[in-house]
Amino acid sequence: MSATTLPAICKDLDGDDRWLSIHKRFVAECKEKDPDVMFIGDCILESLQFTDYWNQHFVPMHCLNFSIRTDRTQNILWRLQNGELDNVRPKAIVLHAGTNNIGDSSEEVTEGILELVRTIRQKLPDVYIILPVILFCFVLLFVLRCD
Repeated sequence: MSATTLPAICKDLDGDDRWLSIHKRFVAECKEKDPDVMFIGDCILESLQFTDYWNQHFVPMHCLNFSIRTDRTQNILWRLQNGELDNVRPKAIVLHAGTNNIGDSSEEVTEGILELVRTIRQKLPDVYIILPVILFCFVLLFVLRCD
């Protein structure tokens, strides 16, 4: 079993409890709103909610974006097991995780993502889960050319 599959609170590097406060806000939103679609993930999905595209296309669909910039698979797992899927019945969940699991092997990241899917299935067995491809922040292209 790798660290990617073990629920963990995100380390508070700034000493301001920001991550935990965001989680508490998400849990409160679950009690107040009835989303059709939920976005759960890391920096890639978090950034989406600050765009005009989000406002034009996703806000009218009653979406919630429960994504936190620094989250690794184990942090998202902790959030899901601690209230972020309670009191909601979305039709679909868009899950994007693994981008921040720097230092973990691709196999470990895959295990973490599968554990997230299992957790979602346990809590919401009928929800449609969408897993976009992991979008990397940096793409290095090496071209080997033999003349």
